[in-house]
Formats: sequence, structure tokens, C-alpha cells
Amino acid sequence: MAIIQKMKIMKTLKSLFLFVITTTLLSSCSTEPIKVYADVESLINEAQEKAVFIKADELKTIIDNKHNFIIVDCREPDIYVEGHIPGSVNIPRGILEFSGKISNRREPVYIYCNDYKKAVLAAESLIKLKYQVVKVVDGGWEKWHETYPELIEEGAGGSAEEEIAKPSDGGGCGG
Repeated sequence: MAIIQKMKIMKTLKSLFLFVITTTLLSSCSTEPIKVYADVESLINEAQEKAVFIKADELKTIIDNKHNFIIVDCREPDIYVEGHIPGSVNIPRGILEFSGKISNRREPVYIYCNDYKKAVLAAESLIKLKYQVVKVVDGGWEKWHETYPELIEEGAGGSAEEEIAKPSDGGGCGG
């Protein structure tokens, strides 16, 4: 009888082990390990190292040649209305991932802010969302304002009511 009890216990343990392994595998769709940062500056520094930058004069050339692109100003709306790059769309950093204002992942995205910190974090988010070309305007708004003071648009511009992107029907984990 002791052998039968041991077999039942072994079968129960095996089932429990398989349940734990299966649950663990199914609950973690990401293949990337979770990275922990010592502080915010470490997070920003890593994002900056990965970021691709574009100079203000290069962006002006792209604007002048009327290529297909989108410029994202990730500052807050009250600052955006005071002045922004003409044609830019205002999507504050805090809601960038949820905005429906940009959706064509093949179109180049040029992103800027008052400083590089929000812009590089925003660029990293867009890259993780599979936008193919994402560049940060080197020097941000200050550099544009300094270099092209005559090319500043005021008012709401592309800062209309935020559209929240509808969730995709594809399921979780990129499916």
C-alpha cells in the first residue's frame, strides 16, 4: 500500500510541477529579461546611447523637400501652443504610447522636446512599438528655436483633442 501512496504523491507532484511550468511559460510572453535600473539617469543614459539623432538643419531640409514623415513634439500642450515646429503634432510623453495620432509605422518619426530626456525615452518607446525610423532632434526645441526663429508656429496646430488608440483584436504578447 505504501508503494501506491508514493505513486499517487509522485503523480500529484508531477502534475503540480507541470502546472507551474506551463503557467510560468504562458504568463510571460516576453523573451526579454526585465531590466532594473539603479536610478532614472541610468534609464535615460541607456536610451540616449540607443537613440539616433538628427540635426535641426537636416530636419529643415526634410521639411522643405516635403517628404512623408511626422514630427512629434512631446512637450505638454500649454508649452506647445506657445511655439512649435510647423506641422508638428503634439503628443505629450506621458500619453505617447496610447495616442492614435500616429499609426503608420513605416513613416519616419522625428521627435523633440525641451531637452533630450523625454525625447530619447519617447523614441525608445516608439522603437519598441515597431516604428521603423525614429530620430530625436538634436538639441530639441531650443536648438530649433535658436536656429530657425522665423519657422515657429504658435497655437494649437496638431494639438487637437487626443485620440486614444483602440486596443487591437490581436490578443496579447504581440499577437
